[in-house]
Amino acid sequence: MNNWSKLIQLLLYPPTCLICQQTADHDLDLCPRCLADMPALETTCMVCGIALTINANTCGRCLKKTPYYDKIITLYPYHALAKFLIHSLKFNKQYHCARVMGTLMARHFDKLGHQPEALLSVPLHPKRLSERGFNQAELISHYVHKKLNVPLIEKHLHRVINTHDQASLSAVKRRKNIRNAFSYIGKTTPSFVAVIDDVVTTGSTANEVARTLKKAGVKRVEIWAFARA
Repeated sequence: MNNWSKLIQLLLYPPTCLICQQTADHDLDLCPRCLADMPALETTCMVCGIALTINANTCGRCLKKTPYYDKIITLYPYHALAKFLIHSLKFNKQYHCARVMGTLMARHFDKLGHQPEALLSVPLHPKRLSERGFNQAELISHYVHKKLNVPLIEKHLHRVINTHDQASLSAVKRRKNIRNAFSYIGKTTPSFVAVIDDVVTTGSTANEVARTLKKAGVKRVEIWAFARA
């Protein structure tokens, strides 16, 4: 589609906000007002990204034990509109929500001024992927890749154990459940990798992914997620 065709299409069918149906940013399907109702995370741990209620740089858990990942960076707290977008994609197959989240993430990380050598998403086990039909983190990662023009190496990281659903487990059981669940089989090993996910909860999955990548020779691993629970 050429530029004239795009302009005509926008004039005839202007994008509408998926929340309030008002005129929206054509890249987001959200209007400025609804986007403003999704406040960004502010005071967070500089390592794990969890919200802090005190004036500190690092949370007590990260001070006590350094995780394998170097940093978790998320955009929004996991509630209200951010939670709605994640659930709409994951449980209702509203695929346009992946574009919304991926575009917002790309805009955010582009402003940070540092780019990884490669991107990958947190993989699903083949059985889980077959049941769901798609990997929401992978869908989001494609938009981040497209906007930032950073290589996407989806086929390098595999989930080799079909773990129990993490949502039903305690933090301690999540760590045990996810242990050794991933395998890196890439022929080359980037020095700096950013791992894309929709939401980070306890950080157990993020830490196990980072452990796997560090074991394979990756020097720096950042977890980039849309929301933080």
